[in-house]
Order: sequence, then structure tokens, then C-alpha cells
Amino acid sequence: MSLNWVMLTQDGTGAVPLPQEKMFLTQTEVKLILDCNDSPGGYPGHSAGHYESSKGTLILSNQRIVYLAAQPTPQFKNLNVPILNFKQWKLEQPWFGANYVTGTVIPVQGGGLSRNCQLKLTFAEGAIEFTNILRSLLERMGEINEIPREYEALPAYDNGSSSGNYSSTAPPPPAPSHDDIPDDLPPQYTA
Repeated sequence: MSLNWVMLTQDGTGAVPLPQEKMFLTQTEVKLILDCNDSPGGYPGHSAGHYESSKGTLILSNQRIVYLAAQPTPQFKNLNVPILNFKQWKLEQPWFGANYVTGTVIPVQGGGLSRNCQLKLTFAEGAIEFTNILRSLLERMGEINEIPREYEALPAYDNGSSSGNYSSTAPPPPAPSHDDIPDDLPPQYTA
């Protein structure tokens, strides 16, 4: 995780994509609370490591989670969390109030933070979509043991080929006729 290190587009409204990065979700109206509690003996919400943004844009890509504060301050402008550094996360759906995702983020070397932090993202809408995409990405990373470059679509239908597939323009094979059905039925069945 790195704090205030996201490279922004020229207009300052989006993140510049990393090499081979594909964006899957951009969600506005997301509230962020990042509690790192850097000071020894401090308590949550009251330390130099507490950052909060009441509104911002959340971007989920195949490599990272990016948060861009709508009203940046000198202490907090944006957050960049590599997907594999977001641990023990869960979706909370309270009876009253907005859905939110909480989890632990692990800092990256030279990223501006020195210890694990608790992250809470509160969504006006789109929390379930965010968690579904994140879960799929993490499952995919676990299967292939690497960060996927993009979601792979299903292979295109091959309509010729030696694998026994039939062309979409060719008629289907004929149904078996009554003469093709064997006369010998299993012992307990009668015709």
C-alpha cells in the first residue's frame, strides 16, 4: 500500500494505468477510513496514521485498488493498494446504513506507511459488484499464481474443425430412427 503515490491523468480525475493494467470497476461516492495508528500507544482514530475522506472515486483493476479523494488534503490525496496486499477483507451489509468493505492493507516498501492499516470503504452503491470482482481476481491469482493481465473471455466457437463440432450453417445430425434403437431392453423394462 502506498499513500499519495498514485500518478494522475492530466485532468487529475483518474489514475494513469500501469503496464498491462486493465480497469474493471470505477465507483464514485465512496467513503474511506484508513487507520494506521503509527504512534505508539495511540488508539484508533487519534493518531498521525488516521486518514479519512468523506467522498472519492474507487478504481479496481487487475493489479490494484486505487482511491482518489474528491477533496484532497495535504495529508491525504489518494491510496494505492496492490490486490495481494488487501488481506482479511469482508463485505458488511448492515440493516441500516450503507454497505461497506473492511480489511487489512499491508504497506509496500517506500510507500509512505510503515505498518499494517485497517481500511474501511463505505459505498453509496456497488459494494457487492466490487467484492464479486475482487473475489474473482483473487481466485484467478490463486489458480495461476500470478497477477492476471486481463480477464480472459471464453474461447470463440470453432465451427469447422476435427474436434467433432458442427458448423452453425450446417444442419444438425439426423435423429436416430426407430429402426436404429436396439430391441433388447434391460430385463426389468418392457416395450
